[in-house]
Amino acid sequence: MRILITNHSLAARAGTELVVYEIARGLQLRGHEVAAYSSSLGEVAELLSASSIPVLTQPDACPFKPDLIHAQHHLDAMTALLAFPGTPAVYHIHGGVPWVERPPVHPRILHYIAMCQDLADCTRINLGLEEDQITTVPNWVDTHRFQGTRTPSARPERALLFGGGLGEPGVAAKLRPAFEQHQIRLETTADWTETDRRTPELALPRYDIVLGSGRSALEAMASGCAVVIANYQSCVGWARANNFLTLQHQNFSPKRADPGFDASILQSCLAAYDPEAAKAATEMTRTRCSMGQAIDLLSALHEKVAQSWQQRPIHHDRELLTLADAERKAALVYLRQLAVAVRDVETLHVTNRMQQKQVESVGREKDKLAAEIARLEAKIARSGDDLNLVKKLRSHWLGRLALSWCRRGNRN
Repeated sequence: MRILITNHSLAARAGTELVVYEIARGLQLRGHEVAAYSSSLGEVAELLSASSIPVLTQPDACPFKPDLIHAQHHLDAMTALLAFPGTPAVYHIHGGVPWVERPPVHPRILHYIAMCQDLADCTRINLGLEEDQITTVPNWVDTHRFQGTRTPSARPERALLFGGGLGEPGVAAKLRPAFEQHQIRLETTADWTETDRRTPELALPRYDIVLGSGRSALEAMASGCAVVIANYQSCVGWARANNFLTLQHQNFSPKRADPGFDASILQSCLAAYDPEAAKAATEMTRTRCSMGQAIDLLSALHEKVAQSWQQRPIHHDRELLTLADAERKAALVYLRQLAVAVRDVETLHVTNRMQQKQVESVGREKDKLAAEIARLEAKIARSGDDLNLVKKLRSHWLGRLALSWCRRGNRN
């Protein structure tokens, strides 16, 4: 098959950018012809190009007419759908909160893919989909890349805050006392070298315990670390065999923020450290969440969707006109929704510019006050010098005589 993958960015070596790279490489190795489209290119685009996968900033520059669009992020997805009329698509959703992830509705988006069951249920309800219109392909980890598995230590010595906003200095400071209580050295990815950040598969096996969520948690478990499912707002607890499927349904992430999340909660969690349970979680990760299994699922789904599109019954031109009208209506709905978002962004820009002008005005007033304060301080200093001079003059009879003549002159 010939497949075009879309994403809002192919710049940073993280998140959905790496997902695009992994899907593209996996499909390429399975004999498919693949290209990637994004309006923002960078390091991941270079990785794709180095693998002989065409990278586009204009979808109509694709070297082939795709049989299927594997769409991620609605702006780029809808652009690709407009560029290739008559090409079906699947839409892959990786999050429920980011605006760029919001799934559009279009008659040629024949199927939706969610990276966890909770997200699939939410999407199905919000879009009014049938059960067979959405598939869960759970988040995965490249077990060939993250293969440096370690044997969990009987007594943990090193821990890492990995992803999920946990690397912020304030979060580390808040949680550090819990680790100190257990004599565990706590580090964050801010302590990593550039090599560590580019090759986490080599860095993770150094740690006994990792706090993380989502893909970060999967990578740590695949590396043999004992993992506490947490982000900067909340903590779920240890990932273990008996709760693995439940955690997978929610993408190994906390469901909601916990205002009370602090070192005391984490301390009780650390007290329940179990190296054997960590080992079992690693085995489940490597057997149930491998990238190879996920790409096989996606490839089979691609074939099924493309085949269903090719086999759809079209008996006369009226049905083609009906499809074109449905696409026009879908585009109108999408543009109306986009217009609201653009207006909101523009309002924020206007408000930001006004606030910036206020900040600049306050800054100018601050500078004026600072100059006035400096002038008054200088005047006070001079007054102090004058007072000292008067005191010295009063101490001598000639000085007293001079002062008396000055007073007489002022009276006259």
